[in-house]
Amino acid sequence: MRLVFYIFAHVRISPVNSFAILLLNTALLFLNLPFASAQEEKKEVEIINADYLKFQEINGKKYTRLVGNVELKQDEIYMWCDSANLDKETNSVDAWGHIHIQQDTIHAYSNVLHHDGNKKFSTLTGNARITNSKMILYTEQLFYNVKNKIAFYLDCGKVVKDSTVIDSEKGYYYSNTNEVYFNHDVNINDPNYRLFSDTLRYNVQTKISTFYGNTEITNKDSKIYCDNGWYDSEKDISSFGKNTVINNPPQRITADSLYYERFQGYGKAIGNFTWADSSMETEIHGQYGEYYDNRQYVMATDHPLLIYKMDKDSLFLTADTLKSLNRSENDSIKNFFAYYHARMFMKDMQGVCDSMFYSFEDSTFRMYHNPVVWSNNTQISGDTMYLATKNNKPDKLSIYQTGFIISPSGKKYFDQIKGTNMFGYFDSTGLARLDVEGNAESLYFGKNDKDKYVGNNKALSTNISLYFSDKKISRIVFKEKPEAVFTPMKMLTADQFKLKGFNWQVDRKPQSRESLLEYK
Repeated sequence: MRLVFYIFAHVRISPVNSFAILLLNTALLFLNLPFASAQEEKKEVEIINADYLKFQEINGKKYTRLVGNVELKQDEIYMWCDSANLDKETNSVDAWGHIHIQQDTIHAYSNVLHHDGNKKFSTLTGNARITNSKMILYTEQLFYNVKNKIAFYLDCGKVVKDSTVIDSEKGYYYSNTNEVYFNHDVNINDPNYRLFSDTLRYNVQTKISTFYGNTEITNKDSKIYCDNGWYDSEKDISSFGKNTVINNPPQRITADSLYYERFQGYGKAIGNFTWADSSMETEIHGQYGEYYDNRQYVMATDHPLLIYKMDKDSLFLTADTLKSLNRSENDSIKNFFAYYHARMFMKDMQGVCDSMFYSFEDSTFRMYHNPVVWSNNTQISGDTMYLATKNNKPDKLSIYQTGFIISPSGKKYFDQIKGTNMFGYFDSTGLARLDVEGNAESLYFGKNDKDKYVGNNKALSTNISLYFSDKKISRIVFKEKPEAVFTPMKMLTADQFKLKGFNWQVDRKPQSRESLLEYK
């Protein structure tokens, strides 16, 4: 059976149009459709306007056909379209052409609409989009829960916010919180950066992006990889979590957690981090660090470690605090600082001091406040030391004020030399020669042909030169005739075994690169 009831001409349903209400009520009664109470009317989809409508019953299914400038309403939700079928029994709408839904400040558009009035759930298909004046979400098919103001797409879509475009395979928009969740192949295209991630949460009001899973961020200067983090594009502040890697050639930073303020070029790393500069073959490791772009400033604390790769060896340096920075903003010459309890380790040289400074301008390490250096078994100390390098190898060691050299001679005795200033020179095997200048004193234990100690020789001279072979003192040359006294072993008193100022400090000597961080 097919029953059709027509109402011709423009119909506008409103409280003041009593004739239209009476006519519609009559039609509904004629079709034996239930007319809802006032409380239920708020839940039903209401007809506000149409150029004409007709009531149909096809195979027992009853619906209202609306054509031309159609306007519908359910609670605070308004719907416009070119034509629609309204099913009063299921309280649903199928609509076509110039679809427009308005809910408060939310507007949704498409070519086709199916709206379930009971579930308050809309499906918009064909050039679908939704906007709240802060952003626009585009997709081919959009699902919108009007009750909870949640919209989502499952087959590719994008959000446009000012000059930022975010697209993904799936997306969920929560109007109440102004947040969009993107999932699978997320891509942010912004004039200042590009971001690729697996999952992203974006707040369209605060412009804060929170990303999860493998994430890659690229800008004109650097590329960032991380597992999670967030970025505030309004304040230009970001924070990156586990497995963070920042490539800014020639520099590279890895960290467990990194906070970065791009507008002032400031970064802070917490947890394990590494800063590396391939142009200088240098790395800094630590548990806490800070970074400034303008002078490429890096500061590391909490068990920091600097690694400087040298020819066939590497220098390992630690201290309470390590710093690396360019000499000035307009100068690319880099300087390193290590202060409080500085300790260094190389295969052929180890050292400790209170503070240390290194400049790439002259490739010289400067050690201050009672530094001590060990070259193999020889201990060298003084008030201040400079270790110059050449072609990434030790070249010259300068000791200023109260220089003192101690070299074990057997298990019990020590050969010793002291003087005002000392200058050491290296070859491919290590320390080859050491010149002592000013108030030089030496104490040397001699042996006979049977390798037994026969006594020591104490000499005073203005200048002395020491030559090393097989990592030991092989020869001593006095530049001027010395005042020398030889004393047999049996005649030596306790104070004749050591020069004044003798201080054997081998317990402070770093034994390995690992032992640097064990020192307290």
